[in-house]
Amino acid sequence: MSDQESRPAPSGGLAARLRGVPRWVWIAVVAVVVVVAATVTALVLTSGPDSPGDVTFTANGQSVTAQPTSYCDVKVTDCENEPTAVATLPLPPGAALDLTVPDTVLATPWQVAFTYVDETGAQQGGRSQVFAPNARGQFHLTLPDPRWRLQRIEVQQFGASETRTAQGSLFSTRSTWVLVNG
Repeated sequence: MSDQESRPAPSGGLAARLRGVPRWVWIAVVAVVVVVAATVTALVLTSGPDSPGDVTFTANGQSVTAQPTSYCDVKVTDCENEPTAVATLPLPPGAALDLTVPDTVLATPWQVAFTYVDETGAQQGGRSQVFAPNARGQFHLTLPDPRWRLQRIEVQQFGASETRTAQGSLFSTRSTWVLVNG
């Protein structure tokens, strides 16, 4: 006797077997599908780049922790902006500033840009060197003239997005933290 002869014939297809499933099972299955779909939709709509953490600024014995004012994914294609995250700290003339970046910034290239007012009231700007990944997690800024007053300090974390120009490569700013004189 062959295998085909010894097996009983199927009694209808899948549709016939599903007709006997109780109504409460169908309702439960539909409810699970709706919950899963809603969860996936919520995750997609609320997903974005993760915040890279906070930067700590210290001057004259006072410290403030700043959240990023903008942050993006590594390719700088998906970004979040938090314009109200600008931190303030009193910075009298001649004040030195120390800052510490989180590990997520330390692991990437980063730089400090700043503006100040000189003794004539003219606004000036400057930049630190670009720090290589894992090279340095702290920065100390002292202006050369004690009459000069810091106005704005911006920590800039660079991303993997690159633009090539005749002058060289430019990397996009992935995240920024801003401190203003207040």
